[in-house]
Order: sequence, then structure tokens, then C-alpha cells
Amino acid sequence: MAVVSLKLDELKPGMILAEPVRNQSGSLLLDKDTSLTKKRIWMLKTWGIDKVSVKGKTKEGGKLAVETELENKEAIEKELRAKFEDTINDPVMETIMKAAARQLQKSLNDTDAKNKPS
Repeated sequence: MAVVSLKLDELKPGMILAEPVRNQSGSLLLDKDTSLTKKRIWMLKTWGIDKVSVKGKTKEGGKLAVETELENKEAIEKELRAKFEDTINDPVMETIMKAAARQLQKSLNDTDAKNKPS
């Protein structure tokens, strides 16, 4: 199992901490091997934590599954921003673009899950 350091906005429920998370004074907030939930991610944000280390499974080519998902997310956002560039300042269009990005990411994740060997 490999370890990757992620920003809080890259975390997802179900990810497992690879290292303990401590606050500025060194007090333990969450222990190693803790499974993240929406509430725990929100709590990390309120505690002012910037990054945490999570465990990840290695895919083909030596990349972590988490890294591949982040690369996909960035590629999707880049392509959608290009397509929506004329209307990106419209709040409604920005909301539509974000919804499209979430749906495309879900589709990619579903495809990866179907193609994963049993």
C-alpha cells in the first residue's frame, strides 16, 4: 500500500489516513488508519489542516488510484473550462459546468470499477 499527501479538497469519504493528523500544538486530532467521512473532512478544514497523508492502492504504471482520479478530474475541469469559457462568469453556467464535471468523474470511476479484475 502506497502513501500520498492530499489537499483537503481532494479528500473523499472512505479514504484511510496513512499518518496521524495533529493540530498546531501537536495534539492528536485523528489517528493513523482512521477512515475519513464527510464530517471528519469538514472537521479537518475547521481545524485549519491543509494536507493529510492517505493510503492508496497502486495501479498499473506505478501510479496510485487516487493520483489517477485526480489527474482525470483536472483533465475534465480543463476541458470543460475551455468549452464554457464564453459563459464561465455566469453563475448558472458555472453550476452546470461543475455538475457536468461531477457526472463525468462518476462515469470514469464507474468504468474503472467495471474494468477492475476480480
